[in-house]
Amino acid sequence: MFNMKRSFALLILIALALQCCKSNTEKIQDPEDSILIKNEEKTLKYKKKLISNAIYNSKFIEIENVLINDHKAILSKNEFDALYQKNDSAKTSLWECGNPFDWLDKDWMVKTYGEINKEKGTFERFDGKITTIYEKEIQFNTNNHIVLFEKALISSNSFKISNHNITLDKGTTLEGFKKIFPNTEIENLENRNEVRARFYLEKNSDDAFLFYFKNGKLEYFTLWWLLC
Repeated sequence: MFNMKRSFALLILIALALQCCKSNTEKIQDPEDSILIKNEEKTLKYKKKLISNAIYNSKFIEIENVLINDHKAILSKNEFDALYQKNDSAKTSLWECGNPFDWLDKDWMVKTYGEINKEKGTFERFDGKITTIYEKEIQFNTNNHIVLFEKALISSNSFKISNHNITLDKGTTLEGFKKIFPNTEIENLENRNEVRARFYLEKNSDDAFLFYFKNGKLEYFTLWWLLC
């Protein structure tokens, strides 16, 4: 009888010891488990944020929120030269209807060319010439102080709306574009296989980013200004 009691007591002690070890193990694992749970929650929140930002309802895109090949649409000349070291060619010509640098870079234009002459409709000493820089399947305009994106083929370039995690590239289709941008203006062109989508830069302005589709696929995009 004594041995049975002793054995029973021993079993109880072993059971208590195992329970204690399990409890201690759980306590040790708690902080790690907590970290994993928090990381999973952050991942889910991030994914939900991406999903929620995948729909762009506005008819406007601010130029400050646009990235061309992950670079700003407006660069200083020094920034541009550092990024695009090998230019295919460049051409300087007279822009008779004015140019966007008149207001995008007004302070520098005034400092360099004097105040606007009302009779001339431009800066006092400015000859109205703007340089267009041609890269492979992309082109820019410059007043030799800042450089402004103009046009790019989608085959080797990308367009990103940085504050909405939306990127358009060579895989973008018209059908997919309409799902992402349900409220954009879609215009039919003369060719039945071609359409154009338009996003204004701001209210009460005709200046816009234009996206051209051919046979249901994005072909090229451009930054267009109403100058005349």
